[in-house]
Amino acid sequence: MALAAGTKLGPYEIQSPVGAGGMGEVYRARDTRLDRTVAVKILPSHLSDSPEARQRFEREARTISSLNHPNICTLHDIGNESGIAYLVMEYVEGETLETRLQKGPLPLKQALECGIQICDALEKAHRAGIVHRDLKPGNVMLTASGAKLLDFGLAKPVAAVLGAQQSVADKGSNRANLTPSTPTMNLSLLSASPAALTQQGTIVGTFQYMAPEVVQGKDADARSDIFSFGCVLYEMVTGRRAFEGKSQLSVLTAILEKDPEPLANLQPTTPPALDYTLQTCLEKNPDNRFQTAHDVKLQLAWIAKSGSQVGAPAIVPANRNRRVFGFAVGFAVLAILLLAVIALAAAFWSSPRPQRVLRANILPPGGTQFETLYRNGPPALSPDGSRLAFVAQQDGKNFIWVRSLAKLEATPLRDTEEAFFPFWSPDGNSIAFFMHGKLWRLDLNGGSPTAICDAPEGRGGSWGRGDAIVFAPSVAGPASVVSASGGTPKPVTKTPLSTPVISDRWPILLADGKHFLFLHSPNGAADGLNEIRFGSLDGGEERVLLRGRLYTFQYASGWLLADRDGSLQAWKFDPGSGKISPDSVSLAEKIASDDITAMSVFSVSEGLLLYQQGTGPTGDRHVWLDATGKLLSQLSEPAVYGATRISPDASRIATTMVNQMANKNGASPLWLWDLKGGTRAPLSADSDYVDDIVWSADGRTIYFDVFENGGDHKVLRSLPTDGSQAEQTFAPSDNDRVPLDATADGKWLLCEERTKSSAPTDAILRAIPLVRDAQEFTVLDSVTPDSNARLIPAKNDWLAYQSNQSGRSEIYLTRFPRPGAKYQVSQSGGAQPVWSRDGKLLFYLDGANRMTSVTIETVGGDIKIGTPKTLFPAGIRHSIPVDAYDVTRDGKFLVVNSITESTAPVVLVTNWDTELKK
Repeated sequence: MALAAGTKLGPYEIQSPVGAGGMGEVYRARDTRLDRTVAVKILPSHLSDSPEARQRFEREARTISSLNHPNICTLHDIGNESGIAYLVMEYVEGETLETRLQKGPLPLKQALECGIQICDALEKAHRAGIVHRDLKPGNVMLTASGAKLLDFGLAKPVAAVLGAQQSVADKGSNRANLTPSTPTMNLSLLSASPAALTQQGTIVGTFQYMAPEVVQGKDADARSDIFSFGCVLYEMVTGRRAFEGKSQLSVLTAILEKDPEPLANLQPTTPPALDYTLQTCLEKNPDNRFQTAHDVKLQLAWIAKSGSQVGAPAIVPANRNRRVFGFAVGFAVLAILLLAVIALAAAFWSSPRPQRVLRANILPPGGTQFETLYRNGPPALSPDGSRLAFVAQQDGKNFIWVRSLAKLEATPLRDTEEAFFPFWSPDGNSIAFFMHGKLWRLDLNGGSPTAICDAPEGRGGSWGRGDAIVFAPSVAGPASVVSASGGTPKPVTKTPLSTPVISDRWPILLADGKHFLFLHSPNGAADGLNEIRFGSLDGGEERVLLRGRLYTFQYASGWLLADRDGSLQAWKFDPGSGKISPDSVSLAEKIASDDITAMSVFSVSEGLLLYQQGTGPTGDRHVWLDATGKLLSQLSEPAVYGATRISPDASRIATTMVNQMANKNGASPLWLWDLKGGTRAPLSADSDYVDDIVWSADGRTIYFDVFENGGDHKVLRSLPTDGSQAEQTFAPSDNDRVPLDATADGKWLLCEERTKSSAPTDAILRAIPLVRDAQEFTVLDSVTPDSNARLIPAKNDWLAYQSNQSGRSEIYLTRFPRPGAKYQVSQSGGAQPVWSRDGKLLFYLDGANRMTSVTIETVGGDIKIGTPKTLFPAGIRHSIPVDAYDVTRDGKFLVVNSITESTAPVVLVTNWDTELKK
């Protein structure tokens, strides 16, 4: 019996049916707790009394819950309501492969990509000891991020599916052996039409995609899934099923006795290697198939990569016995052709090549725009100059894209949403990048991103030939080295780890694998004190090569290219000795650059240069926005700003601004801006580096933190806003202390305390007395650093803060001063909570950096949390983790907005070094 819309299964409200099969009914539903769409699968009523069906249903839950992979549907929950057992899974947007194939075969490139992704999912399942047993187009969903494998309802745990496997092939007749020890099939089913439905009976699976050994009633293993995959891949490429017939009996006979028609008969331009791959997947004897999904994936990746041979005609074997001979002849022909190509190439390269300098504009893919500034990074040319990796925005989301310069199309890389600063492996087969607080690598053979190590806010990296990656893990501190395979990073520059602003960033590994170049920035931004230094992985002496207002740089063809104050210049450079020429040659003017990160938009390889010209100033600016995100006015000129808070009476603003000329240790003093009179002046000492700001409730005092002892210790300070007294340190501690909020009665300062011995992901929330005869106390004994805890105005009886206890940062509420239950507010990531002045709304930045609001009602000890509402993209850079915006009583937003876009095209220059050599 179908479930009606509105039916409740626990917290899940049924909305509409999605589909049904032999082992389940699937509905679209709403999770009323998190207000998200989910898929709910229930055991149908006609099987609810079957112990075997229930066991298989429960096995599906255990199976899916053990698999965590981007190409496998995610299980959220399991439950039982009024005798109805159900699973709750992610709701996957897209269409099934079965639906897509009704329109015809897939383009070869898409079929290979989809096949690689399915193999990646099968490999994950098989390594976990799980065989799917019902792989078919109806159980593959095509989504924007790639293929997803669905419905493990027939999945079976097996022992050591990747180890030695016993042959299950029938050495005699190819027909089913219907002995008493072999499960039999219901003959009434065999006479039915061959619809692609999972049939109830002794033999489980979908007939058109069953492996021969399964048809014979023998146990399925990983190789059985490989046979089914071969059937699916064949259908993707040809648009026809591999095994067809007028009845299920004829289909099963074809599976046992016949071979599919060769690809070349149906798709003449398919490569011979793909025909061979499919034939090997579809071998009747499991021992003659590929033995693992990993092997099939590698084969498909090789075919996809061999672009020059994709259009070569496939060799058609007359029958299976002539296959080896046919391929031998084919490879002989290919060898002869290869020799001819080599001869022609030799003749071509022996003649002088014209060294013409050409310039052309590179445009972003249709419907996208390049994201090159601030936390995105310049397009990166591959080492051989054949491909380009870049960040582009589509539908409000940033992805890394890869484009061959020989083609017009570009491809987004799945699972790279919010990734930035991509760079290539030496062989061009992989890309590394930063995302979600880690350094990642992605092999371009269809694999999934793999985390290498932590990198809270990366500032560039370089991948050397010895599999070493030198990178800047954060906005401050030394550069580090780590293996591309993963491990613990090791600092390789002299800057202390504890420095608040000094940064060694944008490293470039040189060809010897021992030396590298890096930008040493005293303020972690564009600065006249920046230096390009020559260092070594063994920790040897660091040598200054260039000094000035320098941004990113690169090395190629004997030249060091660097952006010096907006001009792209080149110096002769010897990477062996580390010596550089005193004079430079100008290559381009007005290069697009970002003052916040000291990054310029250009890339270079042997023979190719790519750059983007700037269209205006960059950095941060204070802007006033209304509740829709509309720009009302700009308050400050571009610079590098930090924490910003509005005074209680809304007449002044306290903010921090990097003082780039203070000293070589950098500074970010506290400034006070008068909104009425327009005056602006530093309030704290010019040498202070201030991170966090709190106004007292009466607006007469500001509490803030500064680094002492050379930047290795944070202390609390107070300062009267009228300047009547100098700043004073109070509530001293051996631990770092960061102010977060002050109570309305002026008695307590809420602060975060980070001990020297605690993990970098852990801190304590404490209340510090601001009056005599009171003792400080712990509010929460474990919070995430930069918890941004804020008290609800007036009564101060509720506390909002952010925590990553769920695996990502979310916003929570609890009572103050004695916390009790915790209530989650955000649903898709959350940071930097700020209350409206009346305490009825809570604002925060969601996981996509969008301003979000939610209504909060408090009555006595109860609290009611509304549904989050997205307001507008915030445009706040991620390296301002605290106080990047504030809200006035009348609902205006003061936002530290980052200028992160350049509308200029990207310019490609060929033979860029020709004129330099003159």
